[in-house]
Amino acid sequence: MITESDYRAYIAAFNRSDFATFAPYYAADVEFQGRAGNFTGRDAVVGFYRQVHARIREKIEIRQLVLGEQELVADLVTELHALEDWPQFPTGPLYKGDVLRSQNFVWYELRGREFARVRAAHYRRGSILPADQASTPQTPTGGHALSPAEFASYIDAFNRNDYAQFVAYYTPEVTLVIAGKHELHGREAILDFYRSVKATTRRTITVKRLITTPHSIAAELESEFLALQDLPEFAAGAMRKGERIFINTVVLYDLEDGRFSRIRSAELRKTLKSTEHP
Repeated sequence: MITESDYRAYIAAFNRSDFATFAPYYAADVEFQGRAGNFTGRDAVVGFYRQVHARIREKIEIRQLVLGEQELVADLVTELHALEDWPQFPTGPLYKGDVLRSQNFVWYELRGREFARVRAAHYRRGSILPADQASTPQTPTGGHALSPAEFASYIDAFNRNDYAQFVAYYTPEVTLVIAGKHELHGREAILDFYRSVKATTRRTITVKRLITTPHSIAAELESEFLALQDLPEFAAGAMRKGERIFINTVVLYDLEDGRFSRIRSAELRKTLKSTEHP
């Protein structure tokens, strides 16, 4: 199992381009899915970073960690300083002197003390990113932890449109940040938002992966949206009645005595729409 101190040592080695130290964290057959590309195998991943660090000074800041026994999720801010022009940089052109910051939730599946699979979910991007809240401590501070069964009950209530049941999982001052852009404060604002979405679509959430701790939860969720009417301006993309769209997100939940005080989602992938009746 990788500990918090292990992971912080990995990030420190990465930031100083110490390839000999950080490369062994990757399994020989690691699957890596990042915003700059997908790679298979340690040599391919490290080779990519050697190319990047030869032309860009890269620094990663840890905002939050959620650690499980076989998985961990990190909220990371990456700062890129371009050392030379790179018009073909995979995520967009960079020119000497440019500084770019992006924030991603990264899901690591572990095999012993190695990363077997790494996937990045994009949260937001910009020259300056606010600090949100301080990083959540990894040492439990007490309070009621939300069990996997309780989280499953929350998702079930959400899928059944049982507002009275699922709102009980929120603190009164809960904050919801959708894809790093749309921010809502308080139970009523969040309920009003979900009522408007559910009035035009049938949304069904499936839990794909889950890490629970006494202070936070990380979940990979797949949301299926079925359009109940034509939706030319739907936030996830225009839909015609009967069409579906599937969005996988990584969602971080901060807890206060077993209730959600802050919820943030980052998009992992979006699949093509399909039609209910061909």
